[in-house]
Amino acid sequence: MLEIGIVFTGFLVGTLVGLTGMGGGLLMTPLLILLYGFSPTMAVGTDLVYAAVTKAVGTLQHVRQHTWNKQMVFQLLKGSVPGGILGVLVIRVLDHFDLSVEDVLGHLLGITFILVALLMGWRLIQKRRQDRTFRSLWQMPLSVMGLVGGFLVGLTSVGSGSMFMAFLLATTTLPSPVMVGTDVVHAFFLTLTTGVVHASFGHVDWSFVMYLLIGSIPGILIGGRLTLKLPDFALRIGLIVVLFLTGVKLV
Repeated sequence: MLEIGIVFTGFLVGTLVGLTGMGGGLLMTPLLILLYGFSPTMAVGTDLVYAAVTKAVGTLQHVRQHTWNKQMVFQLLKGSVPGGILGVLVIRVLDHFDLSVEDVLGHLLGITFILVALLMGWRLIQKRRQDRTFRSLWQMPLSVMGLVGGFLVGLTSVGSGSMFMAFLLATTTLPSPVMVGTDVVHAFFLTLTTGVVHASFGHVDWSFVMYLLIGSIPGILIGGRLTLKLPDFALRIGLIVVLFLTGVKLV
């Protein structure tokens, strides 16, 4: 029964990730700690490895569908990969001193998500669309955003999808399927890098990862296909709702 519960958990989280590009770390890490008794360090490492494999499937699907922006992914990775590695090294040091910063970072991320969700909701209600182009985005410090976000992901496993989705929601007018695909592809490379570093320190329960993947792989495939079938406005509303609720959960 335990194995069935783990598979079902993976399916629910995988579907949410495939549909919205976010929610994996926000849900999986707390579940591993609260339901399955993982230590914070093992929960972070296990979640990152699980997320990397899950999002690899989603990445292949979004690349095949052409629902991602290559330039934005590369710009974010310039900062997020070194930031993620730094975050893992910091948690390694904190582990020796029996210190934890996950609660503080979780609250900060939660407040950010709520504010961004409210901002995007107001923009939709007012029907104000700013005339932004991809060229204007390259003037923004995407690599700096990636560095900060990657550091938080490596430290807590939270935000590989949600945090960067918040940034995309607030700064772009990309179609929702492309926005989700861009977020998933970037998150794959980020979680792969940080997951490998965590695994090198022995912070991964490989048998647990296997059971989670049995459920999450079909889940993310189903969610990824749904992004093409849902209306753009409806999916954008859904993204805002998920962002707001995950923010409330963290706070």
